[in-house]
Amino acid sequence: MISDILYCTKFLIKRHSMKKIIILLSASWFILLACNNSADSSVEKADSTNKANANTNTAATNKVITDEKSSEFLVRATNSGMTEVMLARLAQQKATINSVKSFAAMLEKDHSAVNDQVKSFGSQRNVTLPATITDDKQKMYADMEKMTGKAFDKEYISMMIKSHNDGIDLFENAKANASDIDIKNFADKILPTLKIHRDSAQAIQKRYW
Repeated sequence: MISDILYCTKFLIKRHSMKKIIILLSASWFILLACNNSADSSVEKADSTNKANANTNTAATNKVITDEKSSEFLVRATNSGMTEVMLARLAQQKATINSVKSFAAMLEKDHSAVNDQVKSFGSQRNVTLPATITDDKQKMYADMEKMTGKAFDKEYISMMIKSHNDGIDLFENAKANASDIDIKNFADKILPTLKIHRDSAQAIQKRYW
């Protein structure tokens, strides 16, 4: 991009005044800066889109208009849910302990079902959901891809205990603070499953480490 601007500068010097060249270069650098300052993740883009939709109130008449807390919950549940499924599939390939593989299979099944429900809520409410996971979770996945053997099993289980504690906090917050009654009931319904996952991971950790 910068080399193209320099080339154009040499070309422009032959045909335009220095004042015009300065104006054109200023515009080019402004475009570069705007590109570099774009949103980092699809979660941030989803939040921005949902806030814009709420402010303009352009939801179709056949859509359910929901509150900001509920929209934010659906966005974050999507991000964590997609990560859980990705890691569960990876664990089924790389884990060396059978109980870890079985645990991962359970997580893939349960979280895939939860993800489908979250997508349905998002569609019904005109809520934009992230298409990809955030950079920190991408890094987490990439780090796990590099691990092998019992080290992978141990780190995966430790990670699942932490992520499910975070997930329980997320769903409890939605249950307590969301105004959308369907979202509150959904969060309440899923919480026992998340706690079973967390307790299962803790039992595996206690048995092997």
